[in-house]
Amino acid sequence: MRDSAGIEIVENYYPEYPPERFWRMDLQPEIVLGASDRWLAGDSAHLIWRVSGLARLEDGRVAVLSRSNRQLYVFEPTGELSRVMGREGRGPGEFGGPAELQYLPPDTLVVWDSWFGPVSYFDTDGDHIRTRAVDLGRVIAGANRVTAESRRIPLVDGSFVTIVVQEDVPFRPSAGTVFRPSLEVVRVDQEYAARSLGVWKGREVVAMDMRVEGWPESWPLYTFLDLFLAVGANPTAIYIAEGTKDEIQQFSFDGRLVRIIRRLTAPLPVSDEGHRAWVTYLATAQGLGGRNLDEALAREIPRRDSHPPVAGLHVDPEGYLWVSGWSASDVGGPDQWSVFSPEGRWLGMLGAPVLEVPCSRRRPCWMGNDFFIAVRRDELGRERVEGYRIRRQY
Repeated sequence: MRDSAGIEIVENYYPEYPPERFWRMDLQPEIVLGASDRWLAGDSAHLIWRVSGLARLEDGRVAVLSRSNRQLYVFEPTGELSRVMGREGRGPGEFGGPAELQYLPPDTLVVWDSWFGPVSYFDTDGDHIRTRAVDLGRVIAGANRVTAESRRIPLVDGSFVTIVVQEDVPFRPSAGTVFRPSLEVVRVDQEYAARSLGVWKGREVVAMDMRVEGWPESWPLYTFLDLFLAVGANPTAIYIAEGTKDEIQQFSFDGRLVRIIRRLTAPLPVSDEGHRAWVTYLATAQGLGGRNLDEALAREIPRRDSHPPVAGLHVDPEGYLWVSGWSASDVGGPDQWSVFSPEGRWLGMLGAPVLEVPCSRRRPCWMGNDFFIAVRRDELGRERVEGYRIRRQY
């Protein structure tokens, strides 16, 4: 560790614990909600649809926010539906397009509506507590270029972090273009005062000159190189990483840069087999699986020399930072986590299930002390929620 102008820099050369002495995550789910083939009376599989938020409550139940159903569900670990909250509408406790779910332990669930709509508070027994409005006009006045479509990441006091587009993706980029738009991360407090957390590179777009049924000739493919954010710990911290750098910047609750966490390790090379697996993974995740496009996609998508070091960020309730990434197993998608202490020390690495679409600010996941909750899709595209046990050991 060293200090530079009041900013702590933590440089990690290797993890503190070897894999055989570190934690592990079960690769088979202990909790499964949805994607049932039974479709019997009382079956709740149809409720798991366009999931936009997840949380595991302190009593073991799982909260699932459905953007399409416009409802918040609480399930028992067995899969039994326990509570239903909200419905479509604009009244108290109703949702227009529920976009984010926030869990405030031990007993409060908060639903943030899209388009800077109202914020609804419920207790975990299903009762609506209160609703508060968000003044979009004041948000726009305080944060340059924010729009009603800007995404929010809630903070514990009701303030939030939002993503502001500074540079748009070309509408019809020429074939072969690889593009990452510039995005500004802004913290907006309860008085609508805005503080910038810097300008970063967003989701990578690859424009391809190939015809796919139902798509334009110059077709944009989104890779999983993105801007990653996580909020958590106590006191609350905001973590940001661009994906291409093995570096994570940690900001305080009020938006000050306080720590830079780095891994000074050699990049993980991408083999020919790994590149083909990655291309197949991208195609499947974007609905192109089974179209015999793998070889064409492999020619169109630029060949990476090494895997990006960061594929996702999460913070668990104890303040441990979880960083998703690739191993040398050539499975295509991110398949392991690196865990950092609240002080930024690299503790160890553990294997993880490969998700059809990795966790991101567009695809919700939830990390707890002893469970990882994620959305999966079966071969028919049906969603299900799965919970994987985390076993901590040293």
